[in-house]
Amino acid sequence: MEFGILGPLLVRDSGGDRPVAAAKQRALLAALLVRRGQVVPADVLADTVWDGRPPRTAATTLRNYVMRLRKALGEAGPRLATEAGGYLLAVAVEEFDADRFTRLRDLGHDRLRTGDAERAATHYEAALALWRGPALVDIPSEALRRAEAGRLAEARLDVLEGRTEAALALGRHAELLGELRMLTVAHPERERLWAQLMTALYRSGRQSEALAVYGEVRRVLADELGVDPGSELRAVHGGILRADPALAAPARQAVRTRAVLVTPFQLPPGLTDFTGRSEQSADLAGLLAAESRRAPLIAVVSGQPGAGKSALVQHAAHAARGAHPDGTLYADLRGSCPRSAAPHAVLGSFLTALGVPAAAVPPDTDSRTALFRSLLAGRRMLVVLDDARDSAHIRPLMPAGPGNSALVTARTRLPDLGGSHALPLGPLPADEARQFLTRLLGPARAAAEPRALTQLAAACGGLPLALRICGARLAARPSWTVRHLVERLADEGRALDELCLGSLDVRAAFEAGCEGLDPVTARAFHLLALAPTDTVGLSTAARLLGAPPAHAERVLERLTDAGLLTAREPGRYRYEPLLRTYARERARHRTTAPTVPAQRTPLRSALAG
Repeated sequence: MEFGILGPLLVRDSGGDRPVAAAKQRALLAALLVRRGQVVPADVLADTVWDGRPPRTAATTLRNYVMRLRKALGEAGPRLATEAGGYLLAVAVEEFDADRFTRLRDLGHDRLRTGDAERAATHYEAALALWRGPALVDIPSEALRRAEAGRLAEARLDVLEGRTEAALALGRHAELLGELRMLTVAHPERERLWAQLMTALYRSGRQSEALAVYGEVRRVLADELGVDPGSELRAVHGGILRADPALAAPARQAVRTRAVLVTPFQLPPGLTDFTGRSEQSADLAGLLAAESRRAPLIAVVSGQPGAGKSALVQHAAHAARGAHPDGTLYADLRGSCPRSAAPHAVLGSFLTALGVPAAAVPPDTDSRTALFRSLLAGRRMLVVLDDARDSAHIRPLMPAGPGNSALVTARTRLPDLGGSHALPLGPLPADEARQFLTRLLGPARAAAEPRALTQLAAACGGLPLALRICGARLAARPSWTVRHLVERLADEGRALDELCLGSLDVRAAFEAGCEGLDPVTARAFHLLALAPTDTVGLSTAARLLGAPPAHAERVLERLTDAGLLTAREPGRYRYEPLLRTYARERARHRTTAPTVPAQRTPLRSALAG
């Protein structure tokens, strides 16, 4: 879980970003975050939410806001607890960007005091990278911003000064001049920044400019604050005048760009109950173990939402550690989420994991890619990229050396990713689905209802996510029989409601899978599911959509590429069972929603007739 106030309000869980759209709820969440782990009195929250002017109904309205906020927080909702007289939000230090910033700042200060300028610079850079804009920028509470935003901005300036001090100690004075000139204009009251600018100019052989800066800051301080320069500025000025050797530039330290001590292993823990996919697992094992290659291995595992792509790839990656002794890098690219991970940021994290100090990470994406590939050259490393949006999303992250491998999961097969091996995943075969359920329930319980177990596997359509949810629900309810759950799933109107357990949610997975569809394609996916069978021919689709066959085919192919339909023969497109249930549910919602225009679409007319 991740929470952030260093910029626009951020809430992110395993499913991606969770926007808090309502302004009052953003103010409420921000007020709880800045006092995380503490009971915040209701009247304090009311003053914050209504900016010092709470209405008479504030207590009741606040309770409603808390209830809505719990829903908006998704899997973190239960962390928002009602306590006597107030509310408490439980957030760990590592989950909150302001806490991580403070920890990195303190680490940087400690390293700088002990003379380890390179480590200090690394910590400072990591702290500054957490900022996405001004703190609390989208929080509509002047009282909260007045209390917290100024303090956080001051802390950020403190880190900027510390990073500059570390860079000066490392002999990087010439690189600092442009930034220091901008900082002194933006913050003329910060004498330390002026002293650092004078030092950087002097060490760059520009003594007269450094002295001119002293005259400038003396005038600024006198005109705006009515004071003379402080001791630090006077000391630097005096050192320049007498050419003090203590002010001279240190020998520039070489920057490490290669990991020498750490072999990264970033994979999430493997699933102890991973079951099935024997054919695909064997294919991946053979590809990953191959030694005589002239190019890196790139394997793309694709399939519908909930097909178990990530589980298979992580299982294969854990098994392939021996073939990749130089380490494994992992990134969740969140390609199915509205805000996917940027290759630029992923490359930065990879380079840091490989031992590159933050100060040495190149500023542009192309240079980061070049350095990343240089570091992997001659090594045997595995790169796992989970949930790619498309080929362009992952091209900068591809290794180039023949000893390297890349495992990618995506909704589509990424056919334009040259040189890749495609491993499409369909539903689990019936025997593997039953085996998976048996492993989740235990052999005794599974053996007691063999027929119902088969029916449950069929009701789940062999979808691993649905099977896992059913197994977990039955394991949590020993009094339920397998048949009881089968009967609950038999009602199409409630089937998707049954397939939800905590953060595991089939409907949510399907919604994420449809997120990137254009309106025409989304409408076709929903409405064609109302046809009498789960398979739709091209001519039928064209008639029902009221479109030429060529247009209908393009739409159906886009749905196939998105993993939402399967095409087992040309011109015939099939819905998997649960995807059809979801699409029919959405189609009925569209049909009955009051905002839908009253005219009859060709599909509605055909079905009505």
